[in-house]
Amino acid sequence: MNHYFSPAVAILLTLFAAVLWGSWMQVVKHLRKFPIEGLVFYLYIFSFLLVWVITLILAPLLIPEGLSHFIAGKERVVIEILLGGSMMSIGMMFSLTVMRDIGLLLATALSGSIASILGILTSIMKEGLPSDPYAVPVIVTTSVIFLAASLLCNYASQLRERDLYSAQRKDDESQNKTSYRVTFRTIIFILISSVLVNGWSIGVATGTANSFPPVLTCALMVTGSLASILIYSSIRFTIKKMWPTILCVGTTKKPILFGLITGVCHYGGNLISIYAMPVISATLSFLFGRTASVWTFVWGISYGEFKGVSKKTAMILSLGIALYFAGIVLLGIYSI
Repeated sequence: MNHYFSPAVAILLTLFAAVLWGSWMQVVKHLRKFPIEGLVFYLYIFSFLLVWVITLILAPLLIPEGLSHFIAGKERVVIEILLGGSMMSIGMMFSLTVMRDIGLLLATALSGSIASILGILTSIMKEGLPSDPYAVPVIVTTSVIFLAASLLCNYASQLRERDLYSAQRKDDESQNKTSYRVTFRTIIFILISSVLVNGWSIGVATGTANSFPPVLTCALMVTGSLASILIYSSIRFTIKKMWPTILCVGTTKKPILFGLITGVCHYGGNLISIYAMPVISATLSFLFGRTASVWTFVWGISYGEFKGVSKKTAMILSLGIALYFAGIVLLGIYSI
């Protein structure tokens, strides 16, 4: 496959995709009583429209033999990519549900370690390791750095809850602050969502390993994502009689706008990442993508979610974020 840009540009594109991924989930804070399932419903509808419009525009240039001719005889690969997209969207819905229950920062920290391990293993199994003799040491070292960063941010999030809870007990006027509890149900949801969201790694690594054009891989992924969400939503919205709420009948249309924004950021980021992936490999791309967690915490800080925490909590969080950037630098030096 022809590479249209250098590894440095591919890295920058992947990091930009990570910024989009780490930012769009902030809309959960603004949904109020609108169902998470409704946001996911609109998210993947707009994602589907975005990716397929781009695919149909670029297909004559990137896939001159035509889409149907290209995938002929590759049905197994197509199905695997579709299933990856289907898993990811259902997992994302579980993940957003957890975020609403225990907060964005804590949910991100808890699921980050599991997602990292699963994603790296999947990418290596599908694509294999780069032939460079330094590849294994760099990948292992960076994985350990990102895992340590995730664990530190996780610990900082737990300390934050303790700090805020202590402040609530000391100040009666702080009772409007929310203190989250991680229940057994929450842990189960995190495990399920982490396994399902790994469909992202399964789908894109399969496409990359089989030399599928990035735009086609993304189009198949989003088709699988929308299909599973439509099936789930149609059943749930009908049984629970939620359609008037989901369609915003007689209420604000902001949730639909949020769906558009999240779709552009979520699958727009996916498309950027997948397009850059063949240049730097699926495994390295996934590692760069893990830096999305950094931006979730940056947004959390900007929202004042760490305001009033102890110096210990602030130091641990700062160290965790610093380790993420250290991992980026190490990967960048190796990749370039």
